[in-house]
Amino acid sequence: MRTAFLVLTVLGIAWATAGEKTAQGPLKVFILSGQSNMEGHAAANTLPYLGEDPKYGKLLDKVRNKDGSWVVRDDVWVCYWNRTEERTGSLQPGFGAWRGDKVAMKDCNVGKSFGPELGFGIVMGDLFKEQVLLIKIAWGGRSLLKDFRPPSSGGEVGPSYSKLVEGVQDTLKNLKSLFPAYDEAKGYELAGFLWFQGWNDMINPKAIAEYEQNLVNLIKDLRKALNAPNLPVVIGELGVGGPEAKGKMLDFRKAQQAAAERPEFKDTVRFVKTSLYWDFEAEKMANEGVWKGPDRAKFYRIASERGYHYLGSGKIMFLIGHAFGEAMAELLKK
Repeated sequence: MRTAFLVLTVLGIAWATAGEKTAQGPLKVFILSGQSNMEGHAAANTLPYLGEDPKYGKLLDKVRNKDGSWVVRDDVWVCYWNRTEERTGSLQPGFGAWRGDKVAMKDCNVGKSFGPELGFGIVMGDLFKEQVLLIKIAWGGRSLLKDFRPPSSGGEVGPSYSKLVEGVQDTLKNLKSLFPAYDEAKGYELAGFLWFQGWNDMINPKAIAEYEQNLVNLIKDLRKALNAPNLPVVIGELGVGGPEAKGKMLDFRKAQQAAAERPEFKDTVRFVKTSLYWDFEAEKMANEGVWKGPDRAKFYRIASERGYHYLGSGKIMFLIGHAFGEAMAELLKK
């Protein structure tokens, strides 16, 4: 991992030299982890559709300038680790999964993507006078049963869990090289953990049965490993398909919520229902095959993926991230 950080330094200098906050407090650090939906498959070109929403449309002004360009939040840094590359810079659309290999989308201007870090980071940036850093470490197709399996769950510790801890620790050791504007005299503070994961466990009955305890163990073990015993935690619901759920999906959501509501986590862990932001119009178009037909541009204006990636909808993903941020803000106030 250390070699990658040396490469990142150049990007850090270019992206993080202007507009940083100068408050006296330490850098506020948030850890974001999970699987593909934490990576983020929402296409940036679908985000303007958010502006058409009668309830949430005004939030678009948080991410898009009047000239149509994206707002760059120099007060919120991002360090993103994923399967094949690492990126650092100031918060804006583009810290999601790479979309260049989506052949069907190439004539629909789908490329730059983002995950929940965009909405979440904006809320955190607005909340704090201090500089904010989001350390995002996520890989698609990972389970908590095996890949992220924490030490307290017994058996072999998951390689993704080990890489998560190592990645956070390495990032914190190299803050000055990654972000030259970082003030070492002020230091940093681990401020929160955001967990958004579940599909690979939801499809496995054994994983569902163990999920509540495995998630409890993950939170406790991560707090211990990072020496942050009361680290605030936000858990994102696997909300694919909307609020109505049955079968394995319903069982899985119950396990997620039960972990968050454990008595020992009172006032330090919050569960967020992402299903509330599902877009049924985009889902209808996807189910009808509009995405691959002659009218596919209509679909790619508002969505860009299949359902398990929240339809690749910028509107859905931004609102999810924003809700995560509001939940974290409530925990921090407590």
